[in-house]
Amino acid sequence: MTAAREISSEAAQQRKRERLFGLVCGLTAAIAYTLANMALRQSSRAGDFDWSIWVTAHKALPATILTWSLVTRNWWLNKTALPRPRAILSLIGAGLIMQCMGNLSFQYALSLIGLAMSVPIAFALILFSGAVFSRIFLGEPITLRSLLALLVLIIAVCLLSFGAGDASRSILKNATSQEILRGVFMAMMAGTAYGICGVFIRRHVKDLPVSATLVWISTTGLVCMGIASVVRIPWEILAATTPRESAVMLLAGVFNAGAFYCIGQAFRYLSVNQVNMVNTTQIAMATVAGLAFFAEPFTVWLGIGVVLTIIGLYLMDPH
Repeated sequence: MTAAREISSEAAQQRKRERLFGLVCGLTAAIAYTLANMALRQSSRAGDFDWSIWVTAHKALPATILTWSLVTRNWWLNKTALPRPRAILSLIGAGLIMQCMGNLSFQYALSLIGLAMSVPIAFALILFSGAVFSRIFLGEPITLRSLLALLVLIIAVCLLSFGAGDASRSILKNATSQEILRGVFMAMMAGTAYGICGVFIRRHVKDLPVSATLVWISTTGLVCMGIASVVRIPWEILAATTPRESAVMLLAGVFNAGAFYCIGQAFRYLSVNQVNMVNTTQIAMATVAGLAFFAEPFTVWLGIGVVLTIIGLYLMDPH
C-alpha cells in the first residue's frame, strides 16, 4: 500500500509539473502572439484582401523553417519525425482550415477593424468552437458553467460588433457599414477556424512530437498562400514590396512561429479549453496595443465588450 501511494503521489506530482509547464507555454504563446499581431497590424493595408494573402504567406515562412528543422533533428536522432500518412492528410486538412479560414481571414480583419477589435471577437469564437468540437471529437466536457460563459461571450461579441463603428472608421475613414460587418465576420470566421484547429493539434500532440504535428499545418500555409499570392497579385506589386515591409512581415512570422510551437506544447499537457483560457490574456494585450500604438480609439462599447469577453472566458473553466 505504501509503495502504491508513493507511486500515486509521484504521478500526481509529475502531472502537476506537466500542467505548470503547459501553463508557462500557454502564457509565452500569448505574449508572442500579441507581438506577432502587432507586427501583422503594422503590415496590413486598409481593406486590401490580396495584400493580406501576401502577408499571410510571409507569416508562414518562419514557422515552416522552424518545424522542418525540428523534424530533421528528430530524424537525425532516430526519433519520431513525421506522423503516419493517414494523420498527414488530416493535418493538411487542418492546415487548409487554419490558413485560409484562420490566418488569412484574421489578417483581412486587421485591415478592416483593427487590432483591438479583431482579437476579442476572434477569441470569443475560439472558445465557442473549441468547446463544441473538443466535446464532439475529444470527449472534453461542457458544463453548465461553460454554457453560461458562452452566453456571456455571445453578448460580448454583439457589443464589440456594435462598437466596431468608431474603431473601424479610425482605420478606414471612408468605411461603409458593409466593410465593418465584413471585418467582424472575418474575425469570427478566423476564431472558429482557430478553435477547430486547436482540437486537431490537441488530438495529435498527445502521441506525436509537437514539430511532427505543426510541420504540415505551417507548410500547407506557405504553399497555398504562396501560390495564391503569385496567382492573384500582379508581379509588379510583389516586386515593389519594400525591404521594411518584408522585414515587418517576417518579424510577425518569427513571433508567430515561437507562439505556434509554444501553444503546441501547451496542448500536449492541457485541455483545449484550458489552453484557450490561458490565451485569453491576448485580449487585454491586443486592446492595449491597439490603443497605444495604432491610435485605435477607446469607446464605451469596446470597453464593455472586452470586459464581458474576459468575464465569459473566466467562467469557461474554473481552473
